[in-house]
Amino acid sequence: MSAPVGARPGFPISMSPRIRDLLTWLVLLALTAAGFWWAAKDHEPPPAPGRKLLTWVHFVSPFRDLHERAVAEFQQLHPDIEVRLIFVPRNEYHMKFKTLAAAGQAPDLIFTGDVWMSYMLPFLLDLTPLAERDAVEIGLDDYFPEFRSAIQQEGRYYLLPDNMNVALLYYNRRLFREAGVAEPTADWTWDDFVQAGKALTRPATADDPGVWGCGRIEGWWGEWLTYVRQAGGTVFTPDGRRCVLDSPEAIAGLRFFQDLALRHRISPPAGYLPPNGFVNERLAMLMVGHVDFWANFNQMPGLDWDIQLLPVGPAGRTGGEIAVGGYGIYKDTAHPEEAWALLKYITRRETAVEIMRRGHVALRRSVAELQLSERQPRARPQNIAAAFGQSKYALPIPRHPHFIEIMLQIVQPEVDRMIMGELTPEETARRATAGVNAFLATFDPSDS
Repeated sequence: MSAPVGARPGFPISMSPRIRDLLTWLVLLALTAAGFWWAAKDHEPPPAPGRKLLTWVHFVSPFRDLHERAVAEFQQLHPDIEVRLIFVPRNEYHMKFKTLAAAGQAPDLIFTGDVWMSYMLPFLLDLTPLAERDAVEIGLDDYFPEFRSAIQQEGRYYLLPDNMNVALLYYNRRLFREAGVAEPTADWTWDDFVQAGKALTRPATADDPGVWGCGRIEGWWGEWLTYVRQAGGTVFTPDGRRCVLDSPEAIAGLRFFQDLALRHRISPPAGYLPPNGFVNERLAMLMVGHVDFWANFNQMPGLDWDIQLLPVGPAGRTGGEIAVGGYGIYKDTAHPEEAWALLKYITRRETAVEIMRRGHVALRRSVAELQLSERQPRARPQNIAAAFGQSKYALPIPRHPHFIEIMLQIVQPEVDRMIMGELTPEETARRATAGVNAFLATFDPSDS
């Protein structure tokens, strides 16, 4: 979940032609390097006689040892299959995959997420017949329904999930105690969030760097889109052919995002977020966040933090993002059944339990029950149930084939100008909507 699944930074607010040319050159260089990197594959020894070769390209992660062990175990169980597991840098993964696919040498097993679902759909095998055939074996009903929905496109399965993220409210318990503010509850509203933020904000002095009531995620849609949705707005019409960010509801969500700094003054001005502010206890609260941050938070001795459901907006609690990361199969694989066997093995319940015990949120009901029962009093976050509770109100990003490009290239620059105070929410919504609809009209001129 997913960019598939972590905070996805946007582009700078402005970029000179010189820098743009340099970045273009670097992208082309990376694409060329990716081609040379995979070309070495042709010089690798072929599989032993009678063995079928599967390739699995994955990004480098803390779970590398788990993947390597799974491959070794799988090959022992399936001596007729050889699996070649290749690791690449995370930020280059999707670019390298498309380079390989264009060269006709795509790997059999693909890591992606619901964030990238529409983007990757042309390359993914429809797993629905296999998933329905083996539903009991893979424990399809054991996955929470909201996670099953996140790995589907128009009711068809294209992934089996491996990890997830859900938008939550993060808070520093020590800072709450010192400020005499009651900890967040599941009944909090936007107003409660703002009032607590004001009480928690402590101006900097010569001897004190100060505390901001809350942080704010800049350069990415994750936070402001949450507010737009919780105010009753959305990005596209149901058919995806028109942008509707200029609706009164969407504007109300954008205004709340802007007001955190410019009106309520509980969040730092744009561009002035303290580095690692939550870890360094300069930010009392974070909205949305990512479960991947948990390991980082827990490496800081004495950081007393927890999570809660998102505060309720004018239209309700629904709206925070849910993102699921997982594995799919390349649509033109020469060995679909063998690739499916590998996919089932690396996503089985035993693996899910180990991933959970390394700090991730469970995707399966049975693993969630285990996670709740194993929670120790000093574990952080303590309120792990909030992650499961919030999931019921979470939504995946809009399933639009151009969503990422639209957000980063058209909408986000306008939102960035808004939080700097250069545009009002109304101006931002009008400009963004006009830009998106002009872009969409290039695909369907009759809908201009």
